[in-house]
Amino acid sequence: MPAPGWAAQTPTATVQATINDVLYLLTELKETSRAGQRQWEIEQVVRRAFHYQDMAERALGEAGAQATAADRRQFIRLFVQVLRDDLTDRLRDYSAAQVVYLAEREEADGVQVLIAPAGPAIDTRMAFHLIAQNGSWLVDDVSIDGTSIVASYHLQFSRILREGSFLDLMEYLKLKAPVA
Repeated sequence: MPAPGWAAQTPTATVQATINDVLYLLTELKETSRAGQRQWEIEQVVRRAFHYQDMAERALGEAGAQATAADRRQFIRLFVQVLRDDLTDRLRDYSAAQVVYLAEREEADGVQVLIAPAGPAIDTRMAFHLIAQNGSWLVDDVSIDGTSIVASYHLQFSRILREGSFLDLMEYLKLKAPVA
């Protein structure tokens, strides 16, 4: 089990603890037979380190206002799983030693922590936007090479809703983040 580093005091320490926890789980639970446990453990990291409910609401946009409370809860549950899998996919090929923490800068609505994971085949930049809430820092968005994941999700979800229904969006999310 990863150490409960999520209670770190600074935004950079929060991001570092979150990434280290995910990388630890990817290493320790890499066997196919442990896929379900790995997913569950990484989902717990996402639930404690991310402001996932707000992220889900922003990604869903106006369609969330028309959804029932039960549908919104189901959407948020599936959104956390998609977020979990996206984070896992982004970090799968790295080790903690390959992640360089470049900068921490204050913004009007929070703090941005810029990191550069550098692997054998891919070099990228990730910017974690964090907000202070109840005495701790929560990740409110992640930009990968300048593209916000919340904005990307919003575009995908809006297209699905324009061409189909809320049920179609829920089916898409279930397919995108299957539970092992």
